[in-house]
This record gives sequence, structure tokens and C-alpha cells, in this order.
Amino acid sequence: MRVTALGSGDAFCSGGRGHTCWLIDDERGTFTVDFGATALGALKRLGRDPDGIGAVHFTHLHGDHIGGWPFLLVDAVYRSRRRSPLVVSGPPGTKDRLRALWVACYAAAAERPLPFAVEVRELEPGDRVELAGRSVLAFRARHMSPPQIALSLRIGDLAFTGDAAEIAEGLCDGATLLCAECTNLGESTAEHIGWQTLRENLPAVPRVLLGHLGADARRGIAPPAGVRVCDDLDFVEL
Repeated sequence: MRVTALGSGDAFCSGGRGHTCWLIDDERGTFTVDFGATALGALKRLGRDPDGIGAVHFTHLHGDHIGGWPFLLVDAVYRSRRRSPLVVSGPPGTKDRLRALWVACYAAAAERPLPFAVEVRELEPGDRVELAGRSVLAFRARHMSPPQIALSLRIGDLAFTGDAAEIAEGLCDGATLLCAECTNLGESTAEHIGWQTLRENLPAVPRVLLGHLGADARRGIAPPAGVRVCDDLDFVEL
């Protein structure tokens, strides 16, 4: 298994880094967690064909996490002429939001049916489902104001915080890798995890990758063993 940070930055692309997005290659194929506006470009820099992605799992519906969706579709429709199905998951409202993005960016294309199947599964916190051959467990992430819902995700042995003010209870139980946001050097805020708080509460996970890095976080963190501060296109093999 390989986990690659297609992007490692926050919504502002601090330090010139792309929006945080995780690309995972395993024995069942390839999937991503989130797909912000910079993700397609990162895939192309890696020489990867976006058609190889079999599933996209959105943690929440902020633009730096979903903004790449219309570009993934337009590449599939007009460049590669994709025919393989795509599985998508996200919190409630995902289907309508993705449709709205497609219409807003490419209205004429959106008038026609896609030439490949897209299955969108909306998840509530506590849901456990099988998607694209993998077990996906959704946790509530403390990040957005009701009625909006943000998720942390457990996909197989991998844990993903998404954007969250804290690590959800149970998210990391038995996990081999945690992909965690770390937006600032100080304490966590009401919406985002800070390094000071995370360092004092690191879960018992063999490896931790830090993303969603703000302006000061990338250069200011001295990570302990097992923790890696990611830059764009960094990867680990498990």
C-alpha cells in the first residue's frame, strides 16, 4: 500500500502547497480522500491517470476539499473518455453539492448524462458501509456548524481526520496509519487541530502523516518518531 499527499496545505495554499488530498493505492486499486481544486494538477505531475481512481471519499463540503470535482469530471469526459464506474462518498448533501459544482463550472456538459456510472453514497456519523471493496466507517468531525456535517473516516486500516478540532473517539483504534490535519503550531481551535494539542494527545498509531498545514506549521514542527510532516507529493509505503 502507498499513501501519497497530493496536497498538504490549507484552504489558502499556504507556503505554495496544494489543498490537502490523500491518494491511496492498495490491492483493490486506487482511491482518494477529498479532491480539492489542486488535486488534478498534482495527479498529472505524478504522471498518474485520473481514470485509475475508483473511489473518492469526501470528508466535508468545503471548497478546498471538493473543488476539484468538476475538473476530475471534465478530464474524464473530454480527455480520457472514461467508461469505468466511480464510487463517491461524503456527508449529507454531497450529491446535490457535486451536481451544483458541475453545473456552475461546465453548464453545457452538465446537460448531458455522464458516459460512466457515478455512485454517490451519503454517510451519517456512525455509518459503516462497504464501498469499492473497502470498509468505510464514518465519525462525526467537529468542524462545521449544524446542520452541516463534517466526517472523519476510517477506511480499512487507515484513519483520516479530515478537518476537525479533535481526533474522534475510536477513529484510530487498531489503525496502522493516521492522516491528520495540523493547521497551526498552537492549540486546537474550534474547527482545526493544532500541533500543540495533537502532540500532547497523539494516538497509539504506528505512523502519522500531517497535512492541512498552515503558514507556520510546516517549518515549526519538530515531529517525534513515527510522525511525518508532509509536503506535496510526499508518500509512504506500508
